[in-house]
Amino acid sequence: MSDTIIKQLKKPWKVGGKEATDIEVRPASMKDVCEAEQSASGFQPNSFNVQMACLQVVRAGEFTGPFVASHFAAMRTAQFGEIAAALQEADRLGED
Repeated sequence: MSDTIIKQLKKPWKVGGKEATDIEVRPASMKDVCEAEQSASGFQPNSFNVQMACLQVVRAGEFTGPFVASHFAAMRTAQFGEIAAALQEADRLGED
């Protein structure tokens, strides 16, 4: 089984100058969690979640990063919710 999963997005995400219709994500490591905690402002779960997405999203369409918080800033919360759900799914699959 691959360490990554690919998910189709309901709406395209403009990132890296192009529209992405799918994302590829990987499970988080403890290193990712520590880096996200350092990058996010204290006690701000949304900032932490965005920082985790920056680390776990492997690609969005043809764009392979690096991903930064500003890539997610213009998203509606429902679209970020799709990405967050994909990250959680990758984490669950990574436990096997």
